[in-house]
Amino acid sequence: MESVGGAQTRILSLIAPLANEEVRLEDARERVLAEPLISTSTVPPFDNASMDGYAVVAADTAAAPRTLAVIGSVRAGDAPQGRVTPDSAIRIMTGAPLPAGADAVVRLEDTDNGSESVTVVVTVAPGTAVRHAGEDVRPGDVVLAAGTRLVAADLAAAAAVGCGRLTVRRRPQVAILSTGDELVPCGRVTRAGQIVDCNAVALAAAVEEAGGTVLNLGIAADSPDDIRQHLLRAITSDLIISTAGVSVGDHDHVRDVVAELGDIDFWRVAMRPGRPLAVGHVRGVPFLGLPGNPVSSQVTFELFARPAILALQGATRLHRRRLRAELAEPVETPDELDVFLRGSFAGMAVSGAPLVGLVGTQSSGATRSLAAADCLIVVAAGVGRLERGSPVEVLPVR
Repeated sequence: MESVGGAQTRILSLIAPLANEEVRLEDARERVLAEPLISTSTVPPFDNASMDGYAVVAADTAAAPRTLAVIGSVRAGDAPQGRVTPDSAIRIMTGAPLPAGADAVVRLEDTDNGSESVTVVVTVAPGTAVRHAGEDVRPGDVVLAAGTRLVAADLAAAAAVGCGRLTVRRRPQVAILSTGDELVPCGRVTRAGQIVDCNAVALAAAVEEAGGTVLNLGIAADSPDDIRQHLLRAITSDLIISTAGVSVGDHDHVRDVVAELGDIDFWRVAMRPGRPLAVGHVRGVPFLGLPGNPVSSQVTFELFARPAILALQGATRLHRRRLRAELAEPVETPDELDVFLRGSFAGMAVSGAPLVGLVGTQSSGATRSLAAADCLIVVAAGVGRLERGSPVEVLPVR
């Protein structure tokens, strides 16, 4: 059996980043940057006021309170008129260019807000309330690194340096296959012995959240021929994910069919939930066979499939950041397995660390408890029992 860390490494070794494409900045949210964004601009492009007030010569305020003649005003978007000389000031709005001769801005609240003359009641140093040209970005600066998965702040930084288009990795197409004679599509009325295929719904949403597009292959019956026909429809995809049929039951045929169409690298991981995990290729396309139980399917997706989808996009951060927390209650786990318990943050411990407790039943078929969880509590193999207050690692999933 492979360890969780070993399985992650082996899966990622099967993945190569996809080709580049260029997109409009407005369409780049959650795409992965393929090339570093290097500035050709200066940001801000000129010295400007960081707040409303009066542009002054800082030395004039040394003996505050001090009254200065107001010789003009400048708003954001205007070119300043006139020059600030000793014993004078120019009224200035936030973002407006700093007039020649001024080296500081006295904020409005520190004056009597005069129009023809202004009394300054504080002493300011040179540079006070001034944003200097280039203090944020200069030409040649790396604004965004390759491999960045772009969020709103990244798009703002790109826009600030005048970039209207970005080179990103292509979105991976991920084929999703459910297997099982008992499954019916969501929305279909079930009869005795049938269950709704909730895995397909959850995995499609998770693929899209990770930046992929979905090819839904539907449901394959528990027969080698039907599984084979469905998998062959996926060979133009970038990744194939199936659920169920990868264990050792009489009707678990997925591993054999994958081995026939390509290869199987390994198929078990020392973890709970989710021990059966088939990894290999189908006609050269990376393949992940997840367990059929809904919780096992979603936990293994989080640990193995999500990083693979991000790796296809060339992302540099493939795994969510883990946090340290304290247990709100005792837990007991098998010694030989890494265990991922559904949990929820429950305030702060006396130590200042986040406090986490279990959510609902930990059965691998209990989707309600997974929906209620906002984290996975990680208990490493060999730990066994942990008492209330014990430090644990948690994986936030919301």
